[in-house]
Amino acid sequence: MPSRTPRLLRDSDALRAAMAARAAAEQSEREVFIAAADWAIAHVAGSGDVAGYVIDTGMMLPLAGPGAPEVQEHAVTEFITALGMTQQAGSFYVGHALEACVRLPRVWSRLLRGELAVWQVRRITEDTIPLSAEAADLVDARIAAYAHQVSRTQISNICRLAQEHTNPEDAILRKAREAEHRRFDVWLGQTGFDGTVDVSAILDQPDAADLERAIAALAEQLKKAGSEDTLSVRRAKAAGMLARGEQALPLDTAPIENTTKTRSRHLTLYVHLSVDAVTGALGDVARSEASRSPLGVDVIKAWCQTAGTTVTVRPILDLAAERYSDAYEVPDLIREQIILRDHTCVFPYCTRPARACDADHVQSYESGGPTASSNLAPLCRKHHRHKTHDGWRYKPAGPDQPGVYLWRSPNGVRFRRDRHGTTLVVVEPDPGGRA
Repeated sequence: MPSRTPRLLRDSDALRAAMAARAAAEQSEREVFIAAADWAIAHVAGSGDVAGYVIDTGMMLPLAGPGAPEVQEHAVTEFITALGMTQQAGSFYVGHALEACVRLPRVWSRLLRGELAVWQVRRITEDTIPLSAEAADLVDARIAAYAHQVSRTQISNICRLAQEHTNPEDAILRKAREAEHRRFDVWLGQTGFDGTVDVSAILDQPDAADLERAIAALAEQLKKAGSEDTLSVRRAKAAGMLARGEQALPLDTAPIENTTKTRSRHLTLYVHLSVDAVTGALGDVARSEASRSPLGVDVIKAWCQTAGTTVTVRPILDLAAERYSDAYEVPDLIREQIILRDHTCVFPYCTRPARACDADHVQSYESGGPTASSNLAPLCRKHHRHKTHDGWRYKPAGPDQPGVYLWRSPNGVRFRRDRHGTTLVVVEPDPGGRA
């Protein structure tokens, strides 16, 4: 291990430097959080404005709780994009700042005085946003003095008691809501390099017990059939077998014909392999559109060799080629080309897969913009709306840089976006209003 000479030779100096840097970082984070609240209050939505929402589990949730003002959607997007945040994380961030500023004035005052860190405030706002205005005020009164030391469980309990105190019927409704906490999540969008996916669930105890018995039985059958996998691997395989209605067979015998009807395996994947990866000339990595993550080529080969799997091979498209259409509608071939070229929505920091996006004419078709590869880019519906109605502008970086875009926000913040991510270019407002 190479030796390194510390910048500060005395332990006391190193500790003081670290403590000073930590304090400065916490204060900087407070200033950003306060700026988020200021921005939200300065851009309150009027009667004709679209209000910003947090998108979570398919529901449109307000940024902050009852009594807090609604904020213009396009203003939220501009602020969080300037900070390099994704739409959902940034919306939560602005919402928490607005919640604390408007509905938790005592907690907010302690933040302004430097007595609380932003993370301490946000773990409170996470629980108060669903509360009524009266309950949130009660939580603020009870928790402000101890906000620097309360645990997450204590915050949750205080919020629950405050809501039940201000609305006695809530104690009855709470039990009904708790039943809806059941879930079963399969994180297909986060596939690992080895092709594995996380699964998590909250089930009723009887359902969980039945599932456990079924998986344990199949895992034991696999062992008796000769599997040398570990118990954890056999259980994982058993879950897939259970989904398909399969039963374990001896590994050294051919499958026997039976009258039991099993479910076939239905799997649609968009996986991209270079010619070098297929031939083994260079690397062993492919890309999965679903997870936007690399996959081992050996994993894909194993999937393709599974009995009953159908593989469709499409010809390679030249992503730099210019394709045209005389019509406004985008032909399938051009749409596929821009999906493969750009991978995701090309709005700064957005990660929505391009296959789920609109094909946007960068220069509008009505103003003479052609339906051509160089004038089309994938935009998700939300960011397509911002570009059309809210003053966001963008343009391709140039004919020699396909898939690279230069963006300008309504207030002049500029970004460079390519298939590898987003770079903040300049923050100075440009009165000209052009990208």
